[in-house]
Amino acid sequence: MTIRKLRISLSFNIEKEEQWLTEMSQKGLHFQHHKLLWYEFEEDPTKSYVYQIDFRQNAQMDYFKLYEDAGWEYVIGSMGVFHYFRTDASNPSIRKLYSDNESIQDSYKRMIGFYLLVFFLFLISQIGIVVTWNDFWLQYVLLGIDGVVIVLYLYMFSLVLQK
Repeated sequence: MTIRKLRISLSFNIEKEEQWLTEMSQKGLHFQHHKLLWYEFEEDPTKSYVYQIDFRQNAQMDYFKLYEDAGWEYVIGSMGVFHYFRTDASNPSIRKLYSDNESIQDSYKRMIGFYLLVFFLFLISQIGIVVTWNDFWLQYVLLGIDGVVIVLYLYMFSLVLQK
């Protein structure tokens, strides 16, 4: 049976999402799909998995093969950059593929680069509000929303940089 759960997830907090997915699996709910704020799980109380998420743009077949060789099953990709893997929780040799500090920092650097590009594209797309300014109430609303988005991005960047 498929079960859907609503969850606000901050994509830069990969460890917390991995922990949540693993806890859900221990309860018999196994991650299948992610779309916006909705997570879909397949119910099976006889299994339990440990999840790992990796951030990788333009992932090639050798990337997926590396995970497979290490005992991780590919579940699904999200936004083309977040890749979800799982392995049986009863596996005695469960080990994150990228667990050394250098690999973890490299992953966060790739993530920051991706989000900086998205952030600058967002800023460029909003220039029209300023260029066509004519004191219309909707422009104030859009400017307020833009301000919130900018503050959230800056907050996210500060948290990722701390890691």
